[in-house]
Amino acid sequence: MSTAQVTPVGVSIRNVLIATDFSRCSKAALEAGLRLATGSKAEAYITFVVPNDQFLLAGPEAYVAAKDAGKRDLESLQLELERKYTHGEARNFHFFLLEGDVAHSILDLARQKKADLIVLGTHGRGGLGRAILGSVAENIFRNSPIPVLTIGPYCCRSEKALEPANILAPVDFSPAAERAVHYAAALAWEHKSKLTLLHVIDTKEAGGHDRMAAEAKKKLAAVLERNFPVVCDLRVEFGRVVPMIMKAAEEIRADLLVMGVRPLIGMMEHFRWPNTYEAVRQALCPVLTVREE
Repeated sequence: MSTAQVTPVGVSIRNVLIATDFSRCSKAALEAGLRLATGSKAEAYITFVVPNDQFLLAGPEAYVAAKDAGKRDLESLQLELERKYTHGEARNFHFFLLEGDVAHSILDLARQKKADLIVLGTHGRGGLGRAILGSVAENIFRNSPIPVLTIGPYCCRSEKALEPANILAPVDFSPAAERAVHYAAALAWEHKSKLTLLHVIDTKEAGGHDRMAAEAKKKLAAVLERNFPVVCDLRVEFGRVVPMIMKAAEEIRADLLVMGVRPLIGMMEHFRWPNTYEAVRQALCPVLTVREE
């Protein structure tokens, strides 16, 4: 397996926004976000958004009831965390009940609080349901100017996302992927992690695999041409993109996937570039997404 070196760019976490809807997935995301915030001595902004669009047809009484329930749940969570964490740690926890479009509200609060990272869970809706209804998580990570850490429904390694021993960064040679590589390299350098860069070639050609793999490895090495002290494994696989990412992640026991994403522009983007969403949905470990600048 080829190796190369990359430039650590430094990762500084001062403000973490943690979105919750009190579901199982968001509970895992809350725990991961709080561990990261307390470990970094960062401010943690914990938010629940009452989605007003879901109550337009139900009437104002249903909306008021949902808002009251959200307020009670958030107050209960605050009391629980104050009991669980020390006074010094809990003093850095801030709670917000917001109303409106969920993705827009979360991104707006992240901007107001100058967040360095958004942490959230996703139920991982797939297929036609996703195409029609969209995904709040995808709307956030495709439109967020800061990295987003997403805990999917099958994630069973969220506790190691903060100090990962193994990081996998899929690379499609887009500007977004290159930005993600440098973020992954910084994390690997900071935590002394093993970093693997993966390029998947989805081809039906019967021959020429050796040549294509060699060319892809040269391109992977070119992404890392600054030649600083993070050693990377370079890996090329042939097949469907998401299954190959999942296969590689399992084989190296990845604690974290770092992926570059394009901004979401219109409904057709859901059909043209589904790979990141599907990887987030299927991953056994947390996925850190970094948007193209």
